Amino acid sequence: MDPKSLLRVCLQTVFVFAVAFTGWGWDDLPGFFAHPARAGLVGVALLSLLLVVALRIPLAMLRKGSRPVGRQRWALASLFLLVLTLMFLLAYGDRRDWLTFDAPDGLRYLAVAVYFAGNVIAFTAVKTLGRQYSGYVTLQENHQLIQSGIYGLIRHPIYLRMLLVGVSVPVIFRSWLWVPFFLSVLGFVACRIRSEEKLLAQQFGGEFETYRRRTWRLIPYLY
Repeated sequence: MDPKSLLRVCLQTVFVFAVAFTGWGWDDLPGFFAHPARAGLVGVALLSLLLVVALRIPLAMLRKGSRPVGRQRWALASLFLLVLTLMFLLAYGDRRDWLTFDAPDGLRYLAVAVYFAGNVIAFTAVKTLGRQYSGYVTLQENHQLIQSGIYGLIRHPIYLRMLLVGVSVPVIFRSWLWVPFFLSVLGFVACRIRSEEKLLAQQFGGEFETYRRRTWRLIPYLY
């Protein structure tokens, strides 16, 4: 992973949690970490950064490639803004019992595990893609249709991670905001899958059609 991409990922992670801490209130940071689920979320995020470095995972989100589809920069920026807004509101609501539900600790711990599993799925996928990975729906130079590793089973593991995060993080904060946020992420993922599969079908023709028939979009043996 190149230094610029690593720095960008680290800064984004720090900024996201700084926004969450602001929503909670900087006057009571020990209170934020008092519940193991919230502390676990931060710990998993830091562990994920260590894995990115140790495994040299190429998280180059802004690699446009040779055939970017539409004006995606605005969509990605809007998604990041949505994440920041959500993190502020989740932490704000958890401290003040605003839009919260009675979540047992076991459910919150399970949500942390789901968040970690989503990261592992995404890192596995990005490692498999290598330099073909991008936050854009695009094709890279000498683009190949990857059908090995996790891509031999599902076609969109990174989008699966987005859906898992969309559910798990709000549940960690016991927030009803998981409903609108998950639906927003679901709509984003559905549009991206449609655009990506159309692009791959145009590029690889029958090879992609054969690959599509023997794999699942997101969930093995279900969808």
